[in-house]
Amino acid sequence: MKRINGWYPAIVMGGMLCMLALVGLVCSANQTPVAAQQPSGATFDFDRYTKNKPFKLNTLPTTAYGPPWADILKQPSNFLECKGAAIALCYYSGPGPTTPCNPDGFGIANCTCYEIPSGQPYLVDINAILNRDVYLRTVAKCGKEGQNCRPTGPLEAPVCEAINSNTLIPGADLISTFSLYLEKQSVTEKEKEFLIFPTLCPAASYAGCMTAPCNRTGKIDPKTGLPLVQCGCPTYTGPYQVGTHIDTDQCVLRGTHVWSAAYKVAPGN
Repeated sequence: MKRINGWYPAIVMGGMLCMLALVGLVCSANQTPVAAQQPSGATFDFDRYTKNKPFKLNTLPTTAYGPPWADILKQPSNFLECKGAAIALCYYSGPGPTTPCNPDGFGIANCTCYEIPSGQPYLVDINAILNRDVYLRTVAKCGKEGQNCRPTGPLEAPVCEAINSNTLIPGADLISTFSLYLEKQSVTEKEKEFLIFPTLCPAASYAGCMTAPCNRTGKIDPKTGLPLVQCGCPTYTGPYQVGTHIDTDQCVLRGTHVWSAAYKVAPGN
C-alpha cells in the first residue's frame, strides 16, 4: 500500500473507498476470527538490506490475529493513503512465472513484484508496518486503527513520509505497499489478469509483503512495461486471502512457491 484534496473529485474518492471494501475482501462475510497461529517473535531479519544501518523490526502485537508480517486488515481505516515515492506491488505475486514467491528457509520469501511509478497513490496497512519506530509514530498520530489519517481523517501518516524519504527500511531501494494501478490498467485494457477478486484460503504459509524491503533488478516485464523488483517478504502461517480469483485447490501452490497474501478479519469481529 502515499491529499485527498486536489487528488480526485469526490466521486472518484467514493469509488476508492468502495474498492477498499472490495480489497477488504468480498468473501469475508463468512469468515470467523482466528487467533494468532504463531508467536510474534521474529524468526527472520532484514540484515541483507540494512547491514549496519540502524533499524528496529516491529514485533509488537499490532492485532490479536498475528504479528505485523501477517498483514492483518481489520477495517478500511487500517489502510493509510499516501502518494509520492515509487513502490513495489506484490499483490499479484506467488506462482510465477513473472512474479514468483519462493521461501528462502530463513523466514523470508523472495518475491518478484512490479515497480509502480512515483506520483501514484498507494495504501499502507497500519497493522503491517515493519519498522517499530515508524509504527509507533504512525499510531500516535493516526490512532490505533488509522482513523485520524487519510482517507478517513485529515492527517498525513508518518509512514507515508518514511516511505517517500526512503527511510522505512534502510538499504532498500523501495518498499512494498498496495496500489490500484494495475487494476485500473486492466479495466482500461479489458484484461482480467489484474482485476481484484480475492479468494479465501485455509491456513497455510504465505508471504506478508506489506512494507517489506525491495531492491531493483534492472528487468522489465514486457507485458506491463513495468520494472520488476525483488522483495524480501516475511512468511506467516494462517488463513489468508489471495488477491485474485483462483480455484481453492490452488491455495497451496506446487513446488516451493507461496502466495503473497493478507488476512481480512470478518466485519464485527
